[in-house]
Amino acid sequence: MTFPDLSIVIVSWNTRDLLRDCLASLPAATAGLALEVIVVDNASGDGSAAMVRAEFPSVALIEAGGNLGFARANNLALPVTRGRAILLLNPDTVCPPGSLAALVAAADRRPGAAGFGPLLVDRDGDPTVSCGQFPSSRLHLLRPLAGLPLGRRWQRWLRFADTPRRGEPDREVDYVAGACLLIPRPALARVGPLDERFFLYFEETDWCFRAWRAGLPVVLCNGIEVIHLEGRAAELVSRFSSTQFQHSYRLFLAKHAGRRAIVAMRAAQFWEKSLQAGWHGLRCWSPRHRRLAARFAFEARLQLRARLAPVPPAAPARPA
Repeated sequence: MTFPDLSIVIVSWNTRDLLRDCLASLPAATAGLALEVIVVDNASGDGSAAMVRAEFPSVALIEAGGNLGFARANNLALPVTRGRAILLLNPDTVCPPGSLAALVAAADRRPGAAGFGPLLVDRDGDPTVSCGQFPSSRLHLLRPLAGLPLGRRWQRWLRFADTPRRGEPDREVDYVAGACLLIPRPALARVGPLDERFFLYFEETDWCFRAWRAGLPVVLCNGIEVIHLEGRAAELVSRFSSTQFQHSYRLFLAKHAGRRAIVAMRAAQFWEKSLQAGWHGLRCWSPRHRRLAARFAFEARLQLRARLAPVPPAAPARPA
């Protein structure tokens, strides 16, 4: 039996049009590679599964039967992948020609590493969040300084999500964004699948943390670019997204740092978010600043809640 070079797993929930563009970009992005693509549909109500069957017959489709979240849906597909490397890919990505072939080549050059991610760029080609540091209360306590004139120079080091600059060399990082995470099969066998307790957010951070703990580094390949239309898939469920982010954050801390770390992190975030809400609130004449003030105020209030139980949004009605 001939095994593919790369298995691509895409989890989709009501992202039909984004998913179509993502799938259409893959042949050119993987030119020269033997490829298999698996889409896991989390019971979308927008006809995503029917679109995949009709327009991409070579793509394997797994219908999850419900909204399982990111980690659990990926784990449905991982056991049936056959590639020597596995790529976890968001449906709100578009992969330029040759990009994924270059990512596989980069992994081949570093057989001792566990995970590889590209430089993610937005629709306009500007770099966006691609990697970061593992969480620390220190980052939240210092983050408000980034708004000061001298703090802007150190802004990227005052948060755990990093937006790299073009031209920087490839480097080892704590974690790469799960929007495009390449995992060689030996690393997957050693580290294991995603932790299904993470419905959304921090599943890639947790996986990379476990990889580092196993002695396997994670690498940002800054010379390879993939377009990430970040936030497009969740822009209508922002309050759920914010609550789920905090819930997953606490789960990560409880798992790796203990429950005392949650208390310290909540206090640090309350400080950070309250200052940010106040700063944007002073600019209330601007609709953008009003939106940001409301968002940060909501995130500050979340820190006062000892228990978070985010309920995933319901899918829209299926089209006739």
